[in-house]
Amino acid sequence: MYGLGVNRLGVTNTSGFVPSTLFASGEEGAWYDPSDFSSMFQNSDGTGAPAVNGPIGYIADKSGNGNHAIQATSAKRPTLRQAGSLYYLEFFGAQGLATSAIDFTGTNEMTVVSGAHKDIDATVVVAELSPHVGQNDGAFRLASVVTDAWRYTSKGTITINSSTPADYAPPSTNVLTGITDIDGDVNKIRVDGVEKASSTSDQGNGPFGNWTLNVGARNNATSLFLDGRIYGLVVRGAESSAAEIASTEAYMAAKTGVTL
Repeated sequence: MYGLGVNRLGVTNTSGFVPSTLFASGEEGAWYDPSDFSSMFQNSDGTGAPAVNGPIGYIADKSGNGNHAIQATSAKRPTLRQAGSLYYLEFFGAQGLATSAIDFTGTNEMTVVSGAHKDIDATVVVAELSPHVGQNDGAFRLASVVTDAWRYTSKGTITINSSTPADYAPPSTNVLTGITDIDGDVNKIRVDGVEKASSTSDQGNGPFGNWTLNVGARNNATSLFLDGRIYGLVVRGAESSAAEIASTEAYMAAKTGVTL
């Protein structure tokens, strides 16, 4: 267990782990941190200082890859909220953020970790690579699904799902981890540090694609809208080791207020 804490500027305590280390060898991906006010703006052009209870139209990618997530339409921007020492983006209705296309064509592997909260029992997106995972090869989706479950979907050329038991009735706040190896036919979902479901079914052929990353909704906030919160999100174009997963989950748990 890592005793991690994050302050308003996204600075960790002396344990030292930060998700940027996951990208130190040039891994493609993104890291979004709503506790770091210096990484967010009200407007999609990177202007307007963020404020609690105000809109967020731009959140910078802290992985070093430059995959910033934006929303050009003001009505579709999530709201920055604070609950005690925790900060999160609240999504309600037709709201979401999206990146430019991220080139994951150099990998068949993916690790996705998020601190998320859902307020409704519905199929809603936490994060989705591509406009629609079922229609696009080399994609993934981390989502809530009916009834009372979380699901991780990945696809080379064949769509595979791993769904948790129906143990997560809303409101539910959790640390979620999705793991993929297309060539190795690995698809797993972990919740609060524990593997809850997996599949070894054939995922077809990789690699992952050159797609936009959608946050809080599908296809730049056109459907599957998250009614809930995102406390943080890390997307890494690699299958993280057990130690890397444990460190990332502990970090995200501290930011989300979840005990692993």
